[in-house]
Amino acid sequence: MTRNGPAAPRVAVVGLGALGSTFAAIYERAGCRVVGVEKDPARLGELREAQRPVVFPDGREHVLGAALSGYPLEPEEPADVVQVCVKGYDTAAAAEDIAPLVAPDTVILSVQNGLGNLETLAARWGAERVVGGITAHSAERRPDGTVRYRGGKGPLLTIGPFRPPASPPVRRTVGSLARVLERAGERVEIVDDVEPVRWKKLIANVATNPVAALTGRTGRQMLESPSICRLIDLLAEEAARVARARGLGFPELDDPGGFSRWALEGVGDNRISMLQDVEAGRPTEIGTLNEAVAAEGERLGVPCPAHRAVSLLVRSLEERLRGPSG
Repeated sequence: MTRNGPAAPRVAVVGLGALGSTFAAIYERAGCRVVGVEKDPARLGELREAQRPVVFPDGREHVLGAALSGYPLEPEEPADVVQVCVKGYDTAAAAEDIAPLVAPDTVILSVQNGLGNLETLAARWGAERVVGGITAHSAERRPDGTVRYRGGKGPLLTIGPFRPPASPPVRRTVGSLARVLERAGERVEIVDDVEPVRWKKLIANVATNPVAALTGRTGRQMLESPSICRLIDLLAEEAARVARARGLGFPELDDPGGFSRWALEGVGDNRISMLQDVEAGRPTEIGTLNEAVAAEGERLGVPCPAHRAVSLLVRSLEERLRGPSG
């Protein structure tokens, strides 16, 4: 069978943190041939030797059976889809590292948080093969390496070409992946223009991620605080003004704070990714989230004082966590 034929697609998931491990498990359960790639030797050991599972919302556990690889990557059979799940600050390095997995017709998929990831992948591999989008589903990595997948509101994936229209090979590969996932009970939405989708998710991310990191609260705890909800609204409203200045229009711009709080409900008792990073002493994605929105606002003449303020506070938190020698 050809790689775009009836056989389930071969998917490489690069970055096996909470969300990357979850996607790898979902793809395996759907029947895809999966390769998992992880740069951190400790995380690779949790998955390979300790066999830490992904726990699904119904309580079932899935131990990854994927071929797991560290760095540098050995020559591999090329993948139909390479999904990049690393943090935004690692995207440029990952774009180079995935070379052994990329064939002329491989699709590069990213549902990463923030701005700049699709642009970085397109600069290395060509915009015509890059597919972007969002997931509204969440997962949390426990201290023992187990991942708790909570699910979420809406489709597992909403994706489309970075530079439309999609070429016939890209449409075939993305359609094949969507059909396999849908047969397994997952919802996938394919859109013609990913930019409104990307900004919709960005608004929710920038309104909630830094607030979680600074307050140490879960999604549910944040929603119980009127003061935190007001801050979420302020951040969402600023980001929405930037989106409008870019010429974007979608229904969530009418009530960006309400949309962001609605999206936060899907997090429940989980910790948002930026809070997970802070608690683990890792760098955050503030640079591709709030700092990026503030920079875009400045370029377009839209002030973003709330984004500037929370960015400085998160950077200060990172400095404290690094310590005097950081």
